[in-house]
Amino acid sequence: MKKIVEKVYNRLLLVLPDELYLKVKFRQLMGKKLNLKNPQTFSEKLQWLKLYDRRPEYTTMVDKYAVKGYVAKIIGDEYIIPTLGVWDRPEDIDWDSLPNQFVLKCTHDSGGLVICRDKSKLDKKAATTKLRKTLKQNYYRKWREWPYKNVPRRIIAEQYIEPAPDLKDLPDYKFFCFDGEVKALFVATDRQKEGEEVKFDFFDADFNRLPFKQGHEHAAVTPRKPKNFEVMKKAAAQLSKGLPHARVDLYEVGDKVLFGEITLFHFSGLVPFRPEEWDKVFGDMLTLPGERLGGAIIRLMDNDEIEFSYPDLPDYKFFCFNGKVKGLYVATDRQKEGEELKLDFYDENFNHLPIKQSHENANTALKKPLQFEEMKVLAERLSQGIPHVRVDFYELESGILFGEMTFFSFSGLLPYQPEEWDKIFGNMLTLPGERGGGI
Repeated sequence: MKKIVEKVYNRLLLVLPDELYLKVKFRQLMGKKLNLKNPQTFSEKLQWLKLYDRRPEYTTMVDKYAVKGYVAKIIGDEYIIPTLGVWDRPEDIDWDSLPNQFVLKCTHDSGGLVICRDKSKLDKKAATTKLRKTLKQNYYRKWREWPYKNVPRRIIAEQYIEPAPDLKDLPDYKFFCFDGEVKALFVATDRQKEGEEVKFDFFDADFNRLPFKQGHEHAAVTPRKPKNFEVMKKAAAQLSKGLPHARVDLYEVGDKVLFGEITLFHFSGLVPFRPEEWDKVFGDMLTLPGERLGGAIIRLMDNDEIEFSYPDLPDYKFFCFNGKVKGLYVATDRQKEGEELKLDFYDENFNHLPIKQSHENANTALKKPLQFEEMKVLAERLSQGIPHVRVDFYELESGILFGEMTFFSFSGLLPYQPEEWDKIFGNMLTLPGERGGGI
């Protein structure tokens, strides 16, 4: 009875719209609520990308056949594993035309391989059954990875790649890339060993081992750094240029590097990191579209309305007195769900001041913005000749953005803690007339 209920439940889930489906799946598999308004972790950001980053070329990138031409144009034909045949149905496979060793796989799916090391021993009936079943699978529907939705369902045969004799396995090097920059990778081993589960070992961009697990255990022996590691990194960086995130999978065969596949949603973003904090570490590596341009994430809703959400972009608020910056405060945690706004006060040289006003200070020390002096210059220009004005700025990689000008900070109606700071700031403000007789 329990199995029947689960089957009915899973079938009902499939009819849900993408966003609701992913929220249910995320809660089910990750054990927590999915935050799409202000995604912070790697897993959350991958769900956001599934829903709102839908570029047509992504369909080509995940198509196991079409991607070969795409990759060859960027890094060259020498990286491509030769294709031996393409068919629409398992019954159409020309077995006689295939060599003694080969690999069969479907273009629209992940997994579902048929590996043939000796054609005379291949169970063609079992292979046909497996491929027929795989062709029926709707990978998009299962994980809502939009790029798979329109991939033509075909079967391709590829040349079998022989692992090095001393390895007895072909390690798969999977590079985590963020807009053309390799920041980490993992190595999959024991993939073809009978009776063995695949092993995953994670490394940083310099091949230093990282202390976490995801999905599978570590190998008994730490995988060695490939001879062509720098060549692999360069190829992965070229293939991922302009993409918020892509995982580029490569093989090393002798002195050659061969392309495996491009994965846009590692583990579909639905397998926990152990320990969990690494999900946030990888999330910080991934900049969503729009985050570099003012901090706004923009998406078009089903009813054609536009909705904005914002990552936490510090707001630098400069206290200016007749063209002179004499202090500022920084507002943080403005968009974090479940968090209250934090305010930290600084002097004109960005030394922290022991002040609170209306809100608590941030839990961690804030870094001085890289463009702090440029902000001060702009604030002083804007406030020239004005008794007092607060000038607000944001700092982006591309430059400084103006926020607003405020003439009455908190409307002058919120106490300072300690109270003496109200008098200190009062001494900075010269009212009109005070310079000419004190009136």
